[in-house]
Amino acid sequence: MTTLWESKGTGPAIHVFVIGVGRYDYFKDGSKHQARTETLAKGLGQLTAPPASAYEVCVTLMKELRDVPDRALGSIEAVISAEDPQLPPGFADLFPDMGGQVGTTAGLEDVQEAFERWYERCDSHRDNVALFYFCGHGLQLGAYGDHALLLQDTRANRFASFQNSIDVPGTLQNMQGNRAAIQCFFLDACRGSQDVDATLQSLKSTALGPSLHLSYDPEQLVVYSTGAGAPAHGPPGESTLFTRSFLKALFAPEHRRDGQGWQVTTATVGTAIDQLMQWPGLRHTEMPEQQCATSSFNVRGGVLLRFTERPHVSFHFDTAPTDALGTAAWSLADLRGNQVASRMPGPGPWVDSGPAGEGDLHVAFADGPYSTTSQQVWLQPPCFHHTVQVDVS
Repeated sequence: MTTLWESKGTGPAIHVFVIGVGRYDYFKDGSKHQARTETLAKGLGQLTAPPASAYEVCVTLMKELRDVPDRALGSIEAVISAEDPQLPPGFADLFPDMGGQVGTTAGLEDVQEAFERWYERCDSHRDNVALFYFCGHGLQLGAYGDHALLLQDTRANRFASFQNSIDVPGTLQNMQGNRAAIQCFFLDACRGSQDVDATLQSLKSTALGPSLHLSYDPEQLVVYSTGAGAPAHGPPGESTLFTRSFLKALFAPEHRRDGQGWQVTTATVGTAIDQLMQWPGLRHTEMPEQQCATSSFNVRGGVLLRFTERPHVSFHFDTAPTDALGTAAWSLADLRGNQVASRMPGPGPWVDSGPAGEGDLHVAFADGPYSTTSQQVWLQPPCFHHTVQVDVS
């Protein structure tokens, strides 16, 4: 059983399906790997970032969405595999009703069974939000060719190497027949073809869901962690930059001037992820270049989440010259003079969060040659970065 959590409510809700594949039985260092010269090169192996990323998605969405008004969390379905199937600390306590299979297998049959449960829940109400997340290996033949998300038993059949993988365009097409009016897909996987035989014309992967030949005209947003033909990156054993950006973007609403408060919509969340992936608070200088890409079908700015209170915005403050950082004491106040955040001198930039809107930034230096300075800043979701130019006194 891979249903981590399911609400007892019957109204519109957000239904989540999470896939994280770290163990690949037929790839390099896999338990069933056999060296072959055809179809698949030796470059694909075992991964540790996808299970870590998938677990973080499950935990964050469970904690943040369970009690959201208007459209709360309806369910979390998860299929995760890892070389080390041990669950992260606190995971079992957060999901006491989960089955024992989480973290062990993520083959095509596992994914199909879980997808069917998720599909039926999404299909239960027109105002549902369907949220699909994948992290693992991926392949795409050219900019517009076949695109597949690879599963634990991909390559089990030597004559149909990619049958046990997810056909992305086919799955999106099948989801057109689902009643959920808003459908979002967040795909954290490579989109290159350097790991397959150059003569391969088709992946012949498997589309998830029923082929109903009908459409309920849903909004479909797809956010890819990287562009066509490009790799996606993840630090060993940690969640990926795309995943951390996605989780921040989902709770980084924009303010509506028509009195509708703060909202995260299908028109804003992709842009927010892209901005966060370039924000120095998440992206370190040694990370490889990576930029997300989006595609959409019938996106009309549908609302994913509404917030009545002004959100906090993650910020990153540093100094020029950087030598001043070590003696800089920081404080951020609102326009009434109330301090909302502060930091004593320490190494590195100041990374924290403060309420959206205008504020006063104050930087003082206890000793050294630098002059104290104050500046007005405007914190705007999803993130903010500012370098303070300091003078020598």
